[in-house]
Amino acid sequence: MLTSGSLRDRIDAQRDRFSPADRRVVDVLLSHPAEAAVLPAEQVAQRAGVHVAAATRLAQKLGYNGYPHLRSNLQAELLGAVDAEERMRARLDRTSGDDLLADLVEDELSSLRELPRNVSQEMVDTAAGRIRQARRVLLFARGNATVLAGLLARRLRRFGTLVTDLTVTDRDVAEELVSLREDDLIVVLAFRRAPRVLPAIVQTVRETGCGLMVLTDVLGTPAGAPQDTLVLAAPRGNGREYQSLTVPMALSNALVLAVARADQHSASTALTRLDTLIERFDN
Repeated sequence: MLTSGSLRDRIDAQRDRFSPADRRVVDVLLSHPAEAAVLPAEQVAQRAGVHVAAATRLAQKLGYNGYPHLRSNLQAELLGAVDAEERMRARLDRTSGDDLLADLVEDELSSLRELPRNVSQEMVDTAAGRIRQARRVLLFARGNATVLAGLLARRLRRFGTLVTDLTVTDRDVAEELVSLREDDLIVVLAFRRAPRVLPAIVQTVRETGCGLMVLTDVLGTPAGAPQDTLVLAAPRGNGREYQSLTVPMALSNALVLAVARADQHSASTALTRLDTLIERFDN
């Protein structure tokens, strides 16, 4: 049994020992690695048409402790050590001909079509419900994710939601969390890699008992996070190439619309009040 090497290396070494169920799970893993890197064993097994135990047995046959171990290793492989320049070059090298725009649109459409398969409407509605029930929503993001956090904060405020921006320095985040309460909700937006301070946020969540939600592409439930942590994970395509924010932007917009639909009267009242205030301040 291999205890090291890439997932594909391990699969090649054990291929002769695979059962029919193993082969079906392997087909899912190799055909859609970006999705498999975020899906739990239950969903991978469902797509393969096998019992969830088959995914666990395959992971152990390949030398992993279990399916979560396989998934975390697959995530690491997808991200690898590829830097920004290499990701951009890989994307440009794959472009067919000179029609960059058309190729980009096709890639984005392909990723968008997969979004409802990875994040169900039920999950979006659950997330919207938690936002509505929270006393305060705290949005944490780093890097490119801060763009989405800013947009989400702005739109939730228009519905009258109390929102705190955690796209500030780590020290400022610590100060904001002093007043964290059990009925608050922290929403983490993280893509490609987990933010360095995520373990500190998780620890604070456990201490206060507040809610935790993660909007991501290839990250799973943070280590040590409460069992009721909600993770909305939507892959953005090949993690070793340049990626846009199109998919997480669509997910954020769906979340905003779900919040509005959950209580249309309150949303309408808040937006009418906003129009009045804007007119007052513009004059």
